[in-house]
Amino acid sequence: MTESLAITRLFGLIPAVFVLVCTSTASAAELGQLYVAPGAQWMDFDEETGLGNDWGFSAGVGLQIAERWALEVAGFDLDPDNNAGNEVDLDHYRVDLFYNVGGLLGGDWQPFVVGGIGNTNFNGENDTLMNVGGGLRLQLSQNLEWRTAVRAFENLGRDHEDFDLGLDTSLIYYIDFGSRSRPAETAAAAAAAPRSEPADSDRDGVPDSDDDCSNTPRSYAVDSSGCPIPVEEIARVELLVNFDFDRDEVKAEYFNEIEEVADFMAQYPDVVITLEGHTDSRGAEAYNEDLSQRRADAVRAVMIDRFDVGAGRVSARGFGESQPIASNDTAAGRAENRRVITVIIQTLQNYRPR
Repeated sequence: MTESLAITRLFGLIPAVFVLVCTSTASAAELGQLYVAPGAQWMDFDEETGLGNDWGFSAGVGLQIAERWALEVAGFDLDPDNNAGNEVDLDHYRVDLFYNVGGLLGGDWQPFVVGGIGNTNFNGENDTLMNVGGGLRLQLSQNLEWRTAVRAFENLGRDHEDFDLGLDTSLIYYIDFGSRSRPAETAAAAAAAPRSEPADSDRDGVPDSDDDCSNTPRSYAVDSSGCPIPVEEIARVELLVNFDFDRDEVKAEYFNEIEEVADFMAQYPDVVITLEGHTDSRGAEAYNEDLSQRRADAVRAVMIDRFDVGAGRVSARGFGESQPIASNDTAAGRAENRRVITVIIQTLQNYRPR
């Protein structure tokens, strides 16, 4: 195959690549930033080369030359076996041009496309080699990212039409000179603000220079100082346990309601409650006062013994027949009056959601 035909076939892949490029709105790294890229290279050679698959170490040095473009000089060294079982010394050097697509996947993952041209030395014989491909980048820290690409390689001196397939993975370290720094880069932050805007490490919309509350959770709305906006909410929990006539045993049907109160108290350890016992009007007043106290004590015991509520957080008081909530002239009314109640009202400190 001639070099002109190989170039035509290789660049035939580029229109599909630029479909992705044209749909992107994300920005790239800081202009003029220098980086180094140590990594590993794996090659799946076309069968007609007579070379077995192999991997080796790679290295590169790059420069951010435009908002989304980076220029990189890179190379790798492999020692694949040929069909005779002998090692072939393969040294490859190239110049690559990267385009950061970004914005398609969301989060901190950013896709990119790459193309380049270079020289491959096979046991002392040189051949021009072109590549085109794409991959993903992941921001690991302010100056460090991980990058992996899949590429098709075309050696222009071959007399067959197939490509070699390559997979390279690298750790990219951006070098700071003087006051230059590289803010953490994510698709969401890049889409929201150009690279020229001030850094916003916790991505709450307030620049770090004005942010009094760093590392604010993303789910919270913030004020102009970058701090979560407090919102007070009122939580109300009621307990009502009814009793049979002249009895102080807590029926099992009320255990779920008592457990709900116990769970609320476990969630808010500063809550203390008073259980209020009551009776209907039948019987002597003194007897009813004692019965109401026994009823309140019985509910308190269930909370302590069955649901592990601290004894110091629950008190009990009997009011006898003095506080009816229904008429004592009917059986239904008297049944309502035979009760133990408590009401918990708690002010909760939450934050306004974003």
